[in-house]
Amino acid sequence: MKKFTNYLQFIMLPFLIMLLCLLDTTASLPVTINYNDSDCYNSSTYALHSSYETNLKHLLSTLLSQISIPKHIFSTHIQGSQTQDPAYGLALCRGDLNSQDCHNCVQTASKQLKNSCPRATQAILWKEHCMIRYSNNSFFGALQEIPNRVRYNENRVIDIDRWPKFLQDALKEVISMAASNYTGNMLAAKEAMFLPMNKTLYILAQCTPDLSMENCSKCLTIAQSKFVNMLQNGEVVLMPSCNLRYEIYKFDYVLQTVAPTPTGKKSVTKLVIAITVPLAILGMLIVLGTYLFKKKAKKSPSLDVKNVLDDLATEESLMFELGVLEAATNNFSDDQKLGQGGFGAVYKGTLPNGQEIAVKRLSKISSQGVEEFKNEVVLIANLQHRNLVRLLGFCLAGKEKLLVYEFIPNKSLNYFLFDAGKQGELNWPKRYDIIRGVARGLLYLHEDSRPRIIHRDLKSGNILLDAYMNPKISDFGLARIFKVEQTEDDTSKVVGTYGYMAPEYAMYGQFSVKSDVYSFGVLVLEIVSGKKISARFHPTENGDLLSHAWKSLTEEKPLEFMDSTLKDSYSVAEVLKCIQIGLWCAQENTDNRPTMSTVVHMLNTDSSTKTIPTPQCPRSFYTDSTESSLVSGLGPKSTTTTSTNDSIMSV
Repeated sequence: MKKFTNYLQFIMLPFLIMLLCLLDTTASLPVTINYNDSDCYNSSTYALHSSYETNLKHLLSTLLSQISIPKHIFSTHIQGSQTQDPAYGLALCRGDLNSQDCHNCVQTASKQLKNSCPRATQAILWKEHCMIRYSNNSFFGALQEIPNRVRYNENRVIDIDRWPKFLQDALKEVISMAASNYTGNMLAAKEAMFLPMNKTLYILAQCTPDLSMENCSKCLTIAQSKFVNMLQNGEVVLMPSCNLRYEIYKFDYVLQTVAPTPTGKKSVTKLVIAITVPLAILGMLIVLGTYLFKKKAKKSPSLDVKNVLDDLATEESLMFELGVLEAATNNFSDDQKLGQGGFGAVYKGTLPNGQEIAVKRLSKISSQGVEEFKNEVVLIANLQHRNLVRLLGFCLAGKEKLLVYEFIPNKSLNYFLFDAGKQGELNWPKRYDIIRGVARGLLYLHEDSRPRIIHRDLKSGNILLDAYMNPKISDFGLARIFKVEQTEDDTSKVVGTYGYMAPEYAMYGQFSVKSDVYSFGVLVLEIVSGKKISARFHPTENGDLLSHAWKSLTEEKPLEFMDSTLKDSYSVAEVLKCIQIGLWCAQENTDNRPTMSTVVHMLNTDSSTKTIPTPQCPRSFYTDSTESSLVSGLGPKSTTTTSTNDSIMSV
């Protein structure tokens, strides 16, 4: 009986806490986003006592008079003749406001706008509960994203592994609801519980009702793209045609489309819900606990049931049918083949909904079991970062193991970097952005992902470029999916690419985050020079890319190392910084290499190159000892799975 009592206490405690929190109306909440912004965008000024001033005054007063009942909280008006200084205006209140609150908000906003933009022919002002806008040109029905404002909560979410996908899915749903005009006034709101953090996500989306459904969807999608990084506790994007907001703290929006209930009745309803819902859930859990106790389960019921169910749901949502992928890739035809990597071929596919995907058909080299494979894929799919290729799902059918990725249109970095006809497409600003993007993605894998991921095959062929030439690291999960017998820092099977491998990994199978740092250093030097690590610069000597970079730096001729196609687009300070960072990362001794957090900081600040330690002469790719070690199998106990630097794009 004592065990049963302890079990009930285990289940009841979180729900009792929830009940107390719901009943505590005086509990303080973290500060949410506040905004009160105006913009006199590209505006001329009107003359005092002009016809436009008269029309504008009449317009603003008419907007206020039109706010009478909730369905009229959206107002537009044109005042004046079409030939003499017409004024066009719009007032939009948040969908849950009653008429009086809407009237007060618009009235205050109107006064503030005239003070903020005196005599401006066009202006806009956003408040939390309303927006007002006027112009001397008609804007009705047109999608306008400029001017805009982005505000966000300075605090970041704690759980960054599953949050981005959860938030993206919720935003997509709300955008669809608003654009479909399901409430009749182009607005939608949603509350969703994020179980890993035990936080509720609140989302509000609203378009001006003069937009078409298509333009509303476009506007909100643009607004979503303007979020800082979707890792904040809350963000809001304000645009003339729409606004989009999310927070993990309750702001005062009421989830309803009719006038709010009187305060007393609303409070009573909230109180009833706050008491009955947790008690009902608690009762159900007590019944469940009694049943489990009677079953005398061997394992202690200390497992978080919610997380288990969440993982199962995630696994199910990631699974693709083999027939769907065969149809998408035209039965894996050669015409759809994008490339061949060390772990299998990659095919382009198109799903029935039109989404383009990349399907990796894994070779039969993994001895991993089905359940272990599923667990690994679910783990990797939860890694979300703008500089990582996103894993969409997987398929298991007989001996087939397929991974489904987002399709990246611009192939891999080496496709541009080492082709004389395409090098010119990568000017210095683009190359510097690629270096910084790869550094951010690697930092996420090393320090922010759970669990920590060591890539082990970072190279130009595994850096894909999206439509805007933003870098995305690929193959970052295969080191986990194709597990090998290993301890914390040692492996009996080396996977990777000659030249990018750190010496301790290539020769002894020892790897760590510093092994990836070494590979990053080589990659940086390739990006700066436009040359492969295997290129020979001094045929009569042991001279490769690393030694050539070090010699150029020590002889104070660093710009001779730079790709000649960069011409006038480069920054001397940035090029010098990248050469030094590349050599610093590629030091033979692991203790002499920096961490990726240090690298990211240096790349994103104007720090002097004097703060970077003077690198030692790096180990050459062509030294006899290294070459013989590589040929002989990397030591007495090691086997290898390697590829050359000429490998075709893989994802």
